[in-house]
Amino acid sequence: MSKLARDNRNREITIIQIARRQLGLSGPQYSAILVEQGGEESSRDLDAAGRTRVIAHLVTLGFKLQRTPGSKRPRRPEPAEDRKPLVRRIRAQLISLDHKPDEYADGIAKQMLGDHAPQFFEWCEARDLYKISQALGTEQIRKGAATK
Repeated sequence: MSKLARDNRNREITIIQIARRQLGLSGPQYSAILVEQGGEESSRDLDAAGRTRVIAHLVTLGFKLQRTPGSKRPRRPEPAEDRKPLVRRIRAQLISLDHKPDEYADGIAKQMLGDHAPQFFEWCEARDLYKISQALGTEQIRKGAATK
């Protein structure tokens, strides 16, 4: 199982557990929903389709997923229209480099531009985004990562 699939599975199981507590389901009620919707007695045993069906059923019962105001990940800024292709390219390169986070590209921008670097790489000028992409391309070649 890939890291992305495992993380998604764990997130969905957490959502199911939060819904159970939010709806105040008893053990037998919860087990009945899991068996009826997912075909398993434990949320850990559910496959992806089963987890999706269980979550959809819990939503029909009144579950509402609420984001905490102080969530761990801040939203990334939306780049200007003319820079979107370069930003998409950089994100694809980050994915090919073992799913590096966007903050990795922020660090490259800070290292390349010094004190003049913006907080997020999405705010860089097009020429600077191109330089970041070149640096990531060099790293892809060095690590033998996919380049297309």
